[in-house]
Amino acid sequence: MSVDEYIVVTRYVTIFAFSYFLYQASIGAYTYRKHLNVKAFWPILMCLSAGAYAVLIAVNTHVSDPKLSNFLLITYWFFAYWTYYCYLKAIEGFFGYDLKKLWFSKFFCVAHSVYVVIGGFLYLFTSIDLMFKPREIPPSTLFTKALNLQIYPSLLVVLIGVMGLVVILYSTIVVWKELNRRNKNEYLFKTGLIVTLFASIWDTSIGTETIGYLVPIYYLGYVFESMRFNIYYQDLAFTKMYNLEKDMVKLSKVAQFGFASASIAHDIRNHLFVLNTANNRLEKELLEDQRRYTEKLRKHIAKILEVTDLYMNIFKKNYDSHKERIKISDVTMEAIDLVQEKIDKHKVKVELEIDDFDIDGNETELSLCLVNLIKNSLEEIKTTDTPWIKVITSSSQRFIKIVDSGSGIPRDQLKNIFEMGKTTKKDGSGFGVGLAITKQIIENSGYQLLVEEDSENTTFVINF
Repeated sequence: MSVDEYIVVTRYVTIFAFSYFLYQASIGAYTYRKHLNVKAFWPILMCLSAGAYAVLIAVNTHVSDPKLSNFLLITYWFFAYWTYYCYLKAIEGFFGYDLKKLWFSKFFCVAHSVYVVIGGFLYLFTSIDLMFKPREIPPSTLFTKALNLQIYPSLLVVLIGVMGLVVILYSTIVVWKELNRRNKNEYLFKTGLIVTLFASIWDTSIGTETIGYLVPIYYLGYVFESMRFNIYYQDLAFTKMYNLEKDMVKLSKVAQFGFASASIAHDIRNHLFVLNTANNRLEKELLEDQRRYTEKLRKHIAKILEVTDLYMNIFKKNYDSHKERIKISDVTMEAIDLVQEKIDKHKVKVELEIDDFDIDGNETELSLCLVNLIKNSLEEIKTTDTPWIKVITSSSQRFIKIVDSGSGIPRDQLKNIFEMGKTTKKDGSGFGVGLAITKQIIENSGYQLLVEEDSENTTFVINF
C-alpha cells in the first residue's frame, strides 16, 4: 500500500468513526434532556472525546508542518486517557455507585491528561518536549509518513504507556468482577470491555513504538460502549415514562375513590340522621331497663358518623381528627368484637397477648385500621387448615402486631402492597383499598404501619 492510499483509508475510517460518535453523543444528549439523569452525561463526554481522538488523526494527515503534526500526536494521548476516564465514570453511573477500587485508575487518567496538556503546550510554545525526542532518521512506516511525524517517544513515555496498559487491564478485571458479583450476564458489556482493552493495548503499543506502526484503532473500543450506554439510558427513560403512566392511573383511582367515598358517606349521613331521630323517639317510649338497646344503637350510629367523616376527609392534608387518651386494650377488643361474626364463621382461632398501654389517638380510626388488618388476615387464611390469628401488643416497644397463620407476603409484592389499587387476593375479589386506607390513616395520626419481611408468618405491625 502506498502512503497516499494509506492516507485515504485513514481519513475515511477516522471521519466515519467521528460521525458515528457525534451521532451517539447527540442521541445521548437528547436522552439526557428527557431523562435528566446526570450520570448520562459521562457517556456523552466519552463519545465526544473518542470522536475527537478519531478526527484528529484525519486532520493530522492534512498537516504538513512537522511541529504542528508532532503536537497533534501529543494530543492523542490526552484524548485517549480522558476518554477512558469518562468511560470509567460512565460505568460507575451504570452501576449506580462509585467503585472504590477504581480510584487509582481514575487518578492515573486525570494525572496523565494533565501531564500531557502541560507537555503539549510547552512543546508548542517553547519547543521543550517532556514526552518525545527528535527523530534522527526519516519516518520509515506508513503511519509516521502519513502523519509527517518527526519525533519518537522517550523512555519515560514508554514507561507511562506500559503503566497505562496495566491500569486499563486492572480496571477491566475490577469491572468484570463487579458484574459477576451482581450476577449480571451483560454480554454486550463484557464484549465492550474486551474490545476496549484490546484497542488500548494496540494503540498504546503504536504510540510507544513497541510494535509495527499500523493505523490506530483506539476509538473502536467505544463503539460497543456508546451504543450500550445509550440503549441503557433510553430504557431508563422509557421505564420512567411507564412508571409515570402507572402513577397517573393510581392517582386516578385515588381520585375516583375519594369522590365516591365522599358521595357515599354523604348519603349514609342522611340515613343515619333518620335513624338517630327515630331512635330518640323510640327511647322515650321504652322502659328504663330497655333503654340499653337504644344506647347501644346510639353509640354505633355515632361511630358510623365518625367513619363517614373520616372517609369524606381522608385525602385532605389539612384534616385533623379528634384525639384523646385511649387504651390499646379497649381498641383491640372493640375491633375483635366487630369482626367476631367472621371469626366464628371461618372457625379461626384468635389468641390475644395484650400488654396494655395508652396512646393519644382517635379510637374510631384506630379500631377501623385494626378491623381492616384482621379482616385482611381472615380473607387470606380462611380456607387453610387450622387457621389462627394472634394480636400482640407491647408497652415497652409500643406496637400492635397482627400475625396470622399465612406463610407471608411474597417479596416482590411487599414494595407496593400499600398502594391504592394493589390487592393480594388471587381470585380478583379485592379492590386494593383496605390496606392503602389503613396506612393513610395510621400515617396521618403520626404512627407507622409496616410488614415484617423476615417473619415466618404474615405479620403487620403498627408502631406508635
